[in-house]
Amino acid sequence: MMIPEILENIQTPKIPQAEIHIGLVSGADIRPAVTRAIEQLAAKGGGKIVIPPGAFRCNGPIRLKSHIELHFSDGCFIRFAPEPELYLPPVETRWEGVEIWNYSPAIYGVDLTDVAITGNGVLAGGSEIWRSWLEKQRPAQEQSRCTENEHISPEKRIFGEGSFLRPAMVQLFRSKRILFEDFTMTDASFWMLHPVYCSDVTVRRMVFDSMFINNDGIDVDSCENVLVEESVFRNGDDAVVIKAGRDADGLRVNRTTRNVVIRNCTFEDVLHGFAIGSELSGGAENIFVRNITMKNVRCEAICLKSTKGRGGVIQDIDIEEITIEKAGRNFVSIHSDYSNVAYGEALTLFRNVRLKNIRCQWAKNAFIFHGRQELPLGHVFLENVTVEKADTLYGPDEFSDNVRFSNVHVNGKELHRP
Repeated sequence: MMIPEILENIQTPKIPQAEIHIGLVSGADIRPAVTRAIEQLAAKGGGKIVIPPGAFRCNGPIRLKSHIELHFSDGCFIRFAPEPELYLPPVETRWEGVEIWNYSPAIYGVDLTDVAITGNGVLAGGSEIWRSWLEKQRPAQEQSRCTENEHISPEKRIFGEGSFLRPAMVQLFRSKRILFEDFTMTDASFWMLHPVYCSDVTVRRMVFDSMFINNDGIDVDSCENVLVEESVFRNGDDAVVIKAGRDADGLRVNRTTRNVVIRNCTFEDVLHGFAIGSELSGGAENIFVRNITMKNVRCEAICLKSTKGRGGVIQDIDIEEITIEKAGRNFVSIHSDYSNVAYGEALTLFRNVRLKNIRCQWAKNAFIFHGRQELPLGHVFLENVTVEKADTLYGPDEFSDNVRFSNVHVNGKELHRP
C-alpha cells in the first residue's frame, strides 16, 4: 500500500453539530463542568465542547466518550493537577508494550468511535511529582515485563498506587476515527500522545514541547491508518516512534502497526528523531516518512532497534526527503541486538528498509547496521544520502550483507558496499 492509498483510506471523526460552551472563571477546576458536558452530549448522540480562553486547573483525568469533540479555544491553558492519587482508580492501558492496569492518563478513552481534540489551547501535564518516580519504578517495571511469562492474565495485572509507573499524558485505547489538531502539549511526565490499538488516526499542526526523560512526542502503538503531519517537536526522547508491544506480551497480542504516513514536520530539539522500537513485537509495515527537518538531534536521527526476545517483522519502511542539521550520536542506526537484557528467544526480522534523498550536516557516527548471525538484516537500501561531516564512519556493522548503497557520500567521499 502506498501513500495516496493510505491517505484515502483514513477516515476522520464524524461529530454531531450540537455544542456546549462552558463558562468558567479563570483559575477554576474545569473537570466537573467538562465531565457534565461529556455526559450530556453523549446522551444525545455527541457533539462539541468548547472551553473558553483563560488559565484553568483540571483536578484529575478527563474521560472521553464516543462522538465527542473537545475544543480548546485560543488563549486556553489547562494545567492538570500533579497529585497522582487523583488519577486513580487504575485504567486499562499498555505500558512500555505490556498490557496492565495503571494510573489514568490526563485525557483517556477506551473503545471509542469518532473522537476529536482540537483548538489552539495548551495542555500542561503537571509533572513535578511524577518525574521523581523514574528511579522508583524499576521493581514494577521489571514485574510488568514478566507478567506474560508468569501467566498472569491482563485483567489481573493491577499496578497504580505504589508501583510508580508514570502514565501517558493523552491516550486513546482500542478506538477509531480520531483527530488531534492544533493544540500544544507540555510538561508531561512520560509519553505525550499515545494511541493504542487505534485506527484512522490523524495528528495535525500539533506542538509537542516537553524535554524530560521519556517524553516521547507521539507513540503510535499497534495502530493502523495513521497520518502525522505539520507538527513541531521538542522532546526529551523520541519525536515520533512506532511501537507494537513488548516481548511475550506483544507476541501474544500480535497487532502490527501498519499504514502510517509521517510528513512535513519539524524536529526542533529531540533525543531521537524518527524511531521504530524497541517495543515492536507485533511488527511494523508500510511506514512512510516524508519531508522532515531535524535540527538538534542529541542521539539517533533515524533509529530502528530491537533485541533478543522481541520478535516481530519490520518491513516496507520508506524514509525520504529528510534534512538533519546535527546527529549527536548516530545518523542512521538499524540494530537488532541493542540490549544485553533478553526476555525470550524471539528475533526481529528487518527487511525492505529504504532511505532516499537524505542530507545530514554533522553526525558523530554515520552508520550502525547490526543484524544477528541467525537473522541478518534483509534488503536495506540507501540512495542519494549525504553526511557532510562524520567523526566516524561506522559503529557496529555486522550481519548486514544485504545493506546496499547508491550515491552515498560521507566526508566528501562516495561509499560502496560489497
